[in-house]
Amino acid sequence: MSHKRKILQGSASNIAKITLTMLVALVLPPLLVHRMAPAEYSAWVLILQFSAYINLLDLGLQTAVGKFVAEYDAVGNQIASSRILSNSFAILCMSALVGAVAIGIVSWHVPQLFHQMPAAFVGDLRQGILIVGLSTVLALPFGAFLAAFTGLQKYGFPTFLATSSKLLSSAALVGLLLMNGNLIQLAWIMAVFNVATAAAQFFGWARYLRDRVGFSLRLIDRETAARLAKYGSVLSTWTIAALLTSGLDIVIVGHYDYKNTGYYGIAASATNFMLLIITSVFGPLMPAVSSMHSGRTSSQIGELVIKVTRYCTLLICLLGLPLFFGAYPLLKFWVGHSYAMRSALFLEVLVLGNAIRMMGYPYALVVVATGKQHLATIAAIAEAFVNVTVSVYLVQTIGAVGVAIGTFTGAFVTLGIHLAVSMRLTRSTIQVPRRRFVSEAVLRPLSCVIPSMLLFPFWKRSTMLPAGLPWLVLWIFFTLGIAWIIGLNSAERHSFTEALFHWRGQRAIFNAADPL
Repeated sequence: MSHKRKILQGSASNIAKITLTMLVALVLPPLLVHRMAPAEYSAWVLILQFSAYINLLDLGLQTAVGKFVAEYDAVGNQIASSRILSNSFAILCMSALVGAVAIGIVSWHVPQLFHQMPAAFVGDLRQGILIVGLSTVLALPFGAFLAAFTGLQKYGFPTFLATSSKLLSSAALVGLLLMNGNLIQLAWIMAVFNVATAAAQFFGWARYLRDRVGFSLRLIDRETAARLAKYGSVLSTWTIAALLTSGLDIVIVGHYDYKNTGYYGIAASATNFMLLIITSVFGPLMPAVSSMHSGRTSSQIGELVIKVTRYCTLLICLLGLPLFFGAYPLLKFWVGHSYAMRSALFLEVLVLGNAIRMMGYPYALVVVATGKQHLATIAAIAEAFVNVTVSVYLVQTIGAVGVAIGTFTGAFVTLGIHLAVSMRLTRSTIQVPRRRFVSEAVLRPLSCVIPSMLLFPFWKRSTMLPAGLPWLVLWIFFTLGIAWIIGLNSAERHSFTEALFHWRGQRAIFNAADPL
């Protein structure tokens, strides 16, 4: 099967998962915010946030499994693939022990971390963090088995597991909410499904991959573990940087401005819609490049980066513009007027910041796929430092919006350093002409924001119809028209048109990317 077809299948699989995730995400928050007091909902947001931190303790090993399994499978080295999986599982078990200790410490210090929280919710937050956090700890090592599917670019079982788990757990949460369930009961629902999903990952590997990627504790060896540790050490730096970049946002808000924690969480969830779509569409690029980059020149890889970044930037604009300009009406329709009034500004700033950051996403994927992540680490570290510093400083003076501004500021830093430093250091493997990158991959698709800039002075915030209907129609028409005429070249327009008529929209995304 061609690399292009594998990317398309991966994208289609991810989009299927993300479609269900988005549908679920559209249903749960309105129920939560209407059946919980703002302080209680804020506690729930913090429980989920701390459990998400545990997943960062994979130290890049799930990515490593996907990369190395893809490479070894391409040359038929089954023993090496099996060693990678076995050693990754063992290392993740040790990482999970660290996570368990961290969860215990955090739960003990809840009153000190969130001193503005009403005393009535302190006990529930402690228990919720322990219940959901420890279940996530238990599930952490089993992610290695699912990563093997990614390495082999087999997306059927992961898609089925993700969608069924999300659907069933969400149905259980909805049922509990309708029966007026409390915070602790919600936490137990999450914990049960975390453990069940982990077990399903193992049994799925045993059913579908055992013959191609084996697993045995006897395959654990120092050499493979050291190689994984070396590869993952740099990725773990990226992981820690990601934690400091966006993962700490809600905790910082909870510590300094607890009353706005739930409102900030709603804005972050809305922003995640855009991020999830982008990562789902372009994420399969990484294992595909891992399996084929040795047969490609640095110029061909660089050409791929430019083209895919242009598509990514175009998608960012088409997703981000409605979220930015329609922040209030979309949020009001979703979670009601009260949350919309308090969350709209956070959403606007977060959309801008994450849109800038994601312009460098395809380049970062290719950097990891080619094993050159150590040459681009400075961008992640600098973004994390700037983000946290600006966020902590501003939240004490202007409140939660200061944390969103920190995200916005850090995004400029990471994109700028990629352009000024990372692309120069990685040019032996990924030859990206930086001027052409800026003009072709960034500025060209960004031309579709011109109608929005012209309409911005007349835009009305906090109204259901932010501009007159004729102006909105013209805005949509010219935005899409510029995206179509300028954002794409003639060959790509022909490819998209052909795909549209044949109901194969996914194929159009990568058909023009000839380097694959």
